Order: sequence, then C-alpha cells, then structure tokens
Amino acid sequence: MTTALAIETSTTACSVALLYQGKMTRRYSEEPRSHTRLVMSMVDEVLSEAGAKLTALDVIGTTIGPGSFTGLRIGFAVVQGLAFGLDIPVLPMSTLHVMTASYCRLARAALNRESGSTRIIMPIIDARMNEFNCGCYEVNGLGFISPLIKDQLLSRSDALALVEAHKPGVIVGEGHILFPDEAVGTEGVVAVYPDAQDLLHLAIEGFQSGMAVPVSTVDLVYLRGTDAWQKRKRLRDA
Repeated sequence: MTTALAIETSTTACSVALLYQGKMTRRYSEEPRSHTRLVMSMVDEVLSEAGAKLTALDVIGTTIGPGSFTGLRIGFAVVQGLAFGLDIPVLPMSTLHVMTASYCRLARAALNRESGSTRIIMPIIDARMNEFNCGCYEVNGLGFISPLIKDQLLSRSDALALVEAHKPGVIVGEGHILFPDEAVGTEGVVAVYPDAQDLLHLAIEGFQSGMAVPVSTVDLVYLRGTDAWQKRKRLRDA
C-alpha cells in the first residue's frame, strides 16, 4: 500500500496531506505570508496524527507552479530536503491542474448531474502587473482531467481572449480579479485554491503509473522569469 505525502504552498493557501495505511490525514490553512511558519508544523502534525514515520514515505507530491514565487520556493525547499534525505522520488504537478482537481472535488455533485458529458474548466492565478497565469482543462464524464493548452502567462487582454476562444463552463481560482464585475460564487466564477488532498490523489496515481522522478530533475515553473521576481524583491526592499 502506497504511503504518500503532498505539500502545496503555491498560492495564498498552505496545505499538507498524508496517505498512510489507506487513511488520509490533512491540514489546510489560508493565512497569507505564513507558509514558512505553517508548512513544517503541518507535516509534523499529519505524521503524528497518523502514527507514521517519515521513513514510511514512498513518494512526495509537489506543485511546481505557476504561483507565488515565494510560496513555491518555500514548499519546494521542504520537498527537496525530505526527498533527498529519504532518497525517495517526487511527483511534480502543475498548480493549475491541482486547482482544477480541487474544484472538481468541491463541485462533484454538480458534475455528477452532467455525467457522461465533458466540461471545460479554466483555472486562473493573478500574477500581478496586470498578468494572469492561465490554464485550460477538459474534464470528462469519468472525472479524468486533461490539459487543452500549456499553462500560460497572459496579459489581461490575452487572458480574456483565451476565455472567449475556449468558452469554459467555469473559471476557478482568482478569476474574480480578471472579471471584477462578476460575483464570486456564481456559476461562472468560483474562488478555489489548490488543496494538498487533491495533489495527494494525483501523486499516488502518478507514482503507481511509474511517473515519479528524482527531485534533482525537477524545476519550478514560474512562467515569468526569476529576474522579474528579483526585481519585485528589490522594489519591496527599497
């Protein structure tokens, strides 16, 4: 039986989930700028609650972006330390893919009513500077999620054009920033953050399919280059 840990820190939310002896244990919090303080305590808490040791882990699931530069680095540093120390592989996933999976879990009842049909879901993360990290995923009647495009960093006008081109059934994540006049929680725009419990399921599926890789081969996906992050950091420090 696979024992897996998932760590998700790429957005405002911070979450950790563990599968041990067939039971999931999880922690989730939406506390901006608190990931450094929260993530390791969450790891310790889920292990303690489950009665598991780190040495029992077979794989670690991690989001690699896009998302917050700082958040991604915090979570991935923890994943690197654990994976190297335990000599176990990781399963890297797109933040936007996990966000789509989180929405599908939360909206399962509505999706079940559309059983047999496919639905297009567009996850969006505000990248600041009037730009947006955008994905577009198709969810079939069995709940299988597949990307229709590569994750992209787009200007507001290009993001709106992408919405018009694909006509998603729902926009999830921070779509309310792209559509400020739309009410969050309506059918078309739903505020959802990626959750480690959904990353956990994807990581287990990937591990059992032989898709896990050494952590040394994994790079974070910022979409916007690290030079922009350094520039923003200098501006904040000025």
